[in-house]
Amino acid sequence: MEVLYSSPTVPPPGPDKLLPGEQLTSGQSIKSTDNRFTFVMQGDGNLVLYKFNAPLWSSNTHGLPVTRCIMQTDGNLVLYDNQNRARWSSNTHGNAGAWLVAQNDGNVVIYRNSSALWSTQTCCH
Repeated sequence: MEVLYSSPTVPPPGPDKLLPGEQLTSGQSIKSTDNRFTFVMQGDGNLVLYKFNAPLWSSNTHGLPVTRCIMQTDGNLVLYDNQNRARWSSNTHGNAGAWLVAQNDGNVVIYRNSSALWSTQTCCH
């Protein structure tokens, strides 16, 4: 019997998503489609989720020389410093094709197909 493996389903690009291989550099962000929530790679090295101007979640990497946030093709969201060293990750590697979305419910979630792998656990703010 032949076993068939299906590729993960990746949604179309949008201003609310980081698809496999996409990144945010200092000052760049994605926003929920209702524009209430912003997930931003700050210049101080911190990745932060805001509801309007109020912080809801952060990577707690402020003060580190973090310069970019990458949704890697292996499914891991990783923050790298200016020496290309990983300083924080979602620990979701091994999930090729996973993507990140800033949702209108206030949660930022990494999905592979329809399964949630990681989130900021900030839903319903």
